[in-house]
Amino acid sequence: MNMNVTPPVEPVTEFEVPLPPDRKHPKWLVPLIAGGTAVVVLAAVGTGGYLYWNHNQLTAASEECATSYDKAVKAQKKLTEYLESDAVKTAITVKDSEVKDAKTVAVLTSTVKTAEKTKTTIPECPSGNLTDIRAMTKEIDGLATAYSRTVSEVADRADAVNGSKLDKIVADATKILNDSKGRVKDDKTRTVLENAIKSKDEKAISDAVKAVNDSIKAKSDADAKAGAEKEEQAAENTAQAPDNGSSYTGDTTGGYTGYTGGGYTYTPQQPAGNGGGYTPAPQPAPQPTPQPPQGNNGGGSGGDDGYEDMCFVYPTDGSPSYQVPCS
Repeated sequence: MNMNVTPPVEPVTEFEVPLPPDRKHPKWLVPLIAGGTAVVVLAAVGTGGYLYWNHNQLTAASEECATSYDKAVKAQKKLTEYLESDAVKTAITVKDSEVKDAKTVAVLTSTVKTAEKTKTTIPECPSGNLTDIRAMTKEIDGLATAYSRTVSEVADRADAVNGSKLDKIVADATKILNDSKGRVKDDKTRTVLENAIKSKDEKAISDAVKAVNDSIKAKSDADAKAGAEKEEQAAENTAQAPDNGSSYTGDTTGGYTGYTGGGYTYTPQQPAGNGGGYTPAPQPAPQPTPQPPQGNNGGGSGGDDGYEDMCFVYPTDGSPSYQVPCS
């Protein structure tokens, strides 16, 4: 039997160009085509890998910049809030006379003024350029550091002012404690002040100082009252005491014009000066003057009535008068 047999066709491999059945391709063509394809594939893989790597770098840099930006914003907010806090506002109003070291007040004032002028706008992170992103990240990190450092500086300056103020309070309280010894009505107040000074508690010291000052005033008032009462009592005692040294300056005769008796007239002498008494001027001793006998015409020194005539003698030394016979 005569049959036509078709020879088998070889399968077409990758990158091979199919040929007619009656033609055969050269054996050298197959490896050449395969090699060129490998170069193309490698080139494509290299470009894709670079783009992938560059994308990852940009993403990481952008995330780092965003983190720095958030950090700077928080640091700036903390600085703003601290500058507006009661602690800083209280410290900035302290006067030079209220602190032991006035330089602390000047330094705080200068630091706060500089901080208030600090740049407030934080730049945004760029995109699309790795170099620009990294440069901006560095700048933002610097701002965050500056804000944090400024907060720390202001806090230190404020603490210095408050510390110097407390030092003066302690010094003043110590002086009051020392000066008040023996001058308070209640000495317990001084003990409380001493303990408050040791604790360095500003409010406790302030309260204790007030208590000591009040106690000093209480004792001063009590002493003043006691002194006034003593003076008043002394004045009353003086008013009630008899006056033994008074002088008599009136007429020593008291309207007395003299005394006549026994034929003699006595007229008191005026005092030579103002005193409790007087000393009469020396006078010659008076001589008794005989009185004529009275009675009948009979003679005799004794008289007819049997009585002897008597005369009064007034001594010049102021002693009482006495009678003597006139003969």
